[in-house]
Amino acid sequence: METLLQIRPHALQRKNYKHTSKSIVATKDVMMKNSSESVLEKTYVRPNITGEGHIFDVRTISEDFGKDSATEKLNREMNALLHEVTVGTDEKGNFKKIYNKPLVIEKWGKLRKKWKKEATKETRDQIDKTIAIVENNLKNGSLEKEVANQGALYFLFPGLYGNYTNASENTVNRQLAKFLVTQSLPLKIDYKLISSGDIKNPLVIEGSGTVDEEKLDGRELTKFIRTLKDKVDMKVELQVDYKERLEFDRNHWLVKGTQQIKVKIPGFYMTESKQDIAEFNTETNGR
Repeated sequence: METLLQIRPHALQRKNYKHTSKSIVATKDVMMKNSSESVLEKTYVRPNITGEGHIFDVRTISEDFGKDSATEKLNREMNALLHEVTVGTDEKGNFKKIYNKPLVIEKWGKLRKKWKKEATKETRDQIDKTIAIVENNLKNGSLEKEVANQGALYFLFPGLYGNYTNASENTVNRQLAKFLVTQSLPLKIDYKLISSGDIKNPLVIEGSGTVDEEKLDGRELTKFIRTLKDKVDMKVELQVDYKERLEFDRNHWLVKGTQQIKVKIPGFYMTESKQDIAEFNTETNGR
């Protein structure tokens, strides 16, 4: 049996979601924990002007971060650039365009100026690297891809609308946000229909993935780590384990989702992260 997963916007115009994220990054000498919690509102606007896909408004209602470290401060201020975005998708639900991108870029210009003014001896290097990454994404046109593959927007625009059967898998290639300063993480994820759903039960899709060897710049990664460790013959092995679960209602709006990822380079680096998102009633939860 084939199940067609597609948004039916006429059935529901708006939903609120609560998104939580926790991560640990560890090296031989340092361990850092990050966490955040946000409430978002996703509103259907209209069909995409191309005739395929849809346009949505996404607004951040509230946002809280963990301990106030320099990294958390950068993350909080970067996220604020996207507190109100108008998103265009294709027919599969992929995040394709930020319609109010000029406003986002204007906000970024002010934030960049503020960061440079406030930079200290301790924070300047991290700030300069973050600015360089954002500027590069703006120049090479990859801003939308970076935005779509991280945080709550990753779940709200999964790009999975299509035909599924219990016997088949749908392979999707994604490139997650930087797991090292200069390296993004290309993944190959196999999605499978677990439950086709009905009036009472959600449609469930699960994904399992690992590193996409064809897209990974292994030579550059090895060079980068050997330079940092000052070991020209160090063996660099990237180990990745990725799990994802998404549930949709009968109108195919997201009900809840979870993502877990572990990345390890033995002898150098380890990171684990978990993200959860679920429908959230702002009235009953006091927001």
